[in-house]
Amino acid sequence: MIGRFVGKNDYLSNFFECSVTYKDKTYLSTEAAFQAQKTKDKEIRKKFALLSPSDAKSLGREIKLRPDWEDIKVDVMYEICRAKFIQHPELAVRLLATGNEELVEGNNHGDTFWGMVNGKGENYLGRILMCIRNELRGFNAVKTTTDIIDWIKEYFQKNGSLSTKAIIGISGGKDSSICAALCVKALGKDRVLGVLMPQGEQADIDCSRKIVEFLGIDSIEVNIADAYSGLMNQLSGKISISKQAIINTPARLRMTTLYAVAACVGGRVVNTCNLSEDWVGYSTKFGDNAGDFSILGDLTVTEILSIGDYLKLPYALVHKVPIDGLSGKTDEDNFGFTYSDLDNYIRGYDTLSENIQLKERIDNMHNASRHKIEPMPKFTL
Repeated sequence: MIGRFVGKNDYLSNFFECSVTYKDKTYLSTEAAFQAQKTKDKEIRKKFALLSPSDAKSLGREIKLRPDWEDIKVDVMYEICRAKFIQHPELAVRLLATGNEELVEGNNHGDTFWGMVNGKGENYLGRILMCIRNELRGFNAVKTTTDIIDWIKEYFQKNGSLSTKAIIGISGGKDSSICAALCVKALGKDRVLGVLMPQGEQADIDCSRKIVEFLGIDSIEVNIADAYSGLMNQLSGKISISKQAIINTPARLRMTTLYAVAACVGGRVVNTCNLSEDWVGYSTKFGDNAGDFSILGDLTVTEILSIGDYLKLPYALVHKVPIDGLSGKTDEDNFGFTYSDLDNYIRGYDTLSENIQLKERIDNMHNASRHKIEPMPKFTL
């Protein structure tokens, strides 16, 4: 993680002095260009053109804000930062060289909107830079988000009615949060129903409730603890219960629950798996890898994070470190490699050429789990 935009990483800061042309006017820094957009008065904007970053920020505090500023400021920052790296290829190269590192605009002056203080905040500047980095690689989060929303609309037009709901299990992690947000964009919040399914006490259930509240969708909570215990009690003494059964059964019970809810209200179940996890079999067959339609199945984790950031979802949910809920280990601990390594490999970036063992590990996991993602083999008469 890059946690401060200083020293060798100062080029990531808006205070880095490099010219940027935005809306036919050239400024000495992205900070000056950004502050100038706070007003629609062209004469006042001219004053920002020759100001240093600090002077521009000071003037920006004094001028009267345009009425729509709070609604557009994040998009304006994205456009200006994008212009900076497009207009300065040498800076784009440096940004790309950060790989998939998390970019956090850490600060000690209390800015928890554009950055983070002591690990808390929305980090919108860092999120914007990570989106631009992916765009420079060829992945356009803006276009992809729009395409997904259109695809969801088309799916429901062909596979439902105007009242058919999207039924989605809300775990509180990035995938379910982003899928729910995309469904809201496509269908409206009244046609998205979240289902929270803890197994007894769930330590991070507040994350599930937070995204439901943030999106304004209806939800129900169904605790699967009794169903799980009942099934295991029936099996106990009749067969040796394996670790695999202990791990996978809750996921299958949750999918059963989702289909029961869908049957009650008339809905289609959202599959929330992503390409990275599917690639190495990190999903449960007929559990979380089931569903009626898949939104993120062709996207890597790195790409999904860009969509979550573009949608302006809470940073803590989008960038929450996934933990398996059984051993307390992170996904990456269980893999033995990072999502960055995996995503780069999936997309064909030559980053593992000198690490043959890691490449073989990913290949072996992929080959061993193909049965989870390929169509069921069928004998042909």
